[in-house]
Amino acid sequence: MYKYARLVAVVVCFVFLSLSQVSAQSFEIYNLNRPVKQGEILVFKVADDLVSKNLGLRIFGKDYPINKRGYVFVGVEINQKPGRYPAYLVEYMEYQKYVQYDFFYTTIEVEEYDKGKPWFVGPIRPRSEAVKKQRTREQAIKDKAYKSANLLGNYTTGQFTLPLTDIDITDKFGTPRLYGNRNKKTQKIKVQQTIYHAGTDLRARNPLPVNAINSGKVLLAHNFPIGGTEGKMLIIDHGSGILSLYLHLSKFNVKAGDDVTKGQVVALTGATPRGTPPHLHFMIKVHGTNVDPLLFIDRVNSALPYGGQ
Repeated sequence: MYKYARLVAVVVCFVFLSLSQVSAQSFEIYNLNRPVKQGEILVFKVADDLVSKNLGLRIFGKDYPINKRGYVFVGVEINQKPGRYPAYLVEYMEYQKYVQYDFFYTTIEVEEYDKGKPWFVGPIRPRSEAVKKQRTREQAIKDKAYKSANLLGNYTTGQFTLPLTDIDITDKFGTPRLYGNRNKKTQKIKVQQTIYHAGTDLRARNPLPVNAINSGKVLLAHNFPIGGTEGKMLIIDHGSGILSLYLHLSKFNVKAGDDVTKGQVVALTGATPRGTPPHLHFMIKVHGTNVDPLLFIDRVNSALPYGGQ
């Protein structure tokens, strides 16, 4: 009887401790009171006493770092399959890649994003070997800039702002662009490739001042001259895995390595490379994922009304 009583006491104690661990949330989501859509942003806040531990947040089959103030920013891919996904903390061990840190988890529901009406671009045009080699070199330049981003620190000061004084969208984020061949008789399109618009196009017929959407550090100010590519492209690192990108510029006012302040005029809009209609292609990358840039600003400002990431 005594042994049985001890066993019951141990079980009750174990259950009590387990439930206490579950009820004490190790993180929360700051901006989610509804399902999240493809191309949106999630803002997690990890409990203060866990920030110094060797932890990350796992969702969508990926691990995301926790910044020095306990925030985790996660972009939802534009082609993320709609459904329910668990989010939980992982601990990095010496002999294992990771283990789940505790019992607490939450479930994120992803819904379809309204990508708008697809538009037909035309056939895929083969590139010469010389152009392929140049684009490989140019991709290496961009990749080097992306890899130099500060994932744990924070450069921002308060809320994010818009890159242009007047916002007039000419092509929204996520629009499907269809590449393939159209049958002249039936007008049916045989799609060979679908590319989702990675940013938002903003009207800028004449060169307009481009403002840094928040404080940060310039990672890249480079001209990509091949037609149909980025043209003059600026990348600003805001910390915590958040990058803002500005494409098709006519002039840079900053260079790689410069610190910039929120609202600083960092460039002028343009029509580069040759053959590009004048506009600003504005992008946000969150840990490498392209998200709707205008929606990002709205969601993050709502989640963090005083900045402080």
